[in-house]
Amino acid sequence: MRAVVFGASGLLGRSVMRAFDDMTVTGTGYSRTGGGLVAVDATSSNGIARLLGQCRPDVVVNCVGERRPAVWAGSPDRARAGNVDAARLIAEGTRRCGARLVQISSDYVFDGTTPPYRPGSLPNPLNAYGRWKLLAEHAVRAACPDASVLRLPVLYGPVRFAAETNLTEIARQVAAGAPVELDDVCIRYPTHVDDAAEVCRRIAGALLRGHYPGAVAHWSAEQGLTKYGMAVLIARRFGLSAGHVSAGNADAASGDRPLDCRLDCRDLPEALRPARRRSFDIEFPLVVEPWLAPVGRIKNQRRKPS
Repeated sequence: MRAVVFGASGLLGRSVMRAFDDMTVTGTGYSRTGGGLVAVDATSSNGIARLLGQCRPDVVVNCVGERRPAVWAGSPDRARAGNVDAARLIAEGTRRCGARLVQISSDYVFDGTTPPYRPGSLPNPLNAYGRWKLLAEHAVRAACPDASVLRLPVLYGPVRFAAETNLTEIARQVAAGAPVELDDVCIRYPTHVDDAAEVCRRIAGALLRGHYPGAVAHWSAEQGLTKYGMAVLIARRFGLSAGHVSAGNADAASGDRPLDCRLDCRDLPEALRPARRRSFDIEFPLVVEPWLAPVGRIKNQRRKPS
């Protein structure tokens, strides 16, 4: 079996590559193409067709997407292309080469007013990112009707730079000691990226076996936290002061961030057997510790008996 993972240089893409290690897997990147990744512009139909023609995959996973708010505002055309145009072109290329497709989407397609959201719940995105991800879902469905869409919440896991996830960026802010206000209204459900990748692999496996798990699937961790709540957990776990971190409502007050997009995931285990949900309380220290400073103080603190 052969797989192609578009957007394999990102947090989720890297994990999906590991989850598909039982296949001959090819990963793509755009600006980051180290580690054997193939350089492909996911907004180029020719580039996509050329790669798929060379690899002849059985399954394709699209992890391409621009989630950073600064890019939404500063380069909206670029962000739309990465989220919508790329999804359409990859879906078209997948259909033409006869492969099966898993498209990654987001809980931000919902407005956060009536959780939990089932796969069939009515989307109503509040911001550009959510609208783009919903448009991408529609484009994929039109171009490749038998594709499966996997909606995910905010992810965390081993990162290459602190700003790659909200969690590690918050950890850096806690450790820095400079005054910072973090939203304490909007609830997020940080989900370990390896769990999300494993669910993606199971969906792909079902598709390859001829079992259609449904047009849309949801997966999420169960513990809900605000950004401020994450900061407090980090400070307590590592014995750091959180006095410089204040609770605010900046995200909620903006009007474009959903208050609570909790995903109802009951349908997925029924279709693909129960999948793992790692405990945030257990996993987050391993992820954030490399981004806390001073390192020596953290290590010394952890040696103390509990």
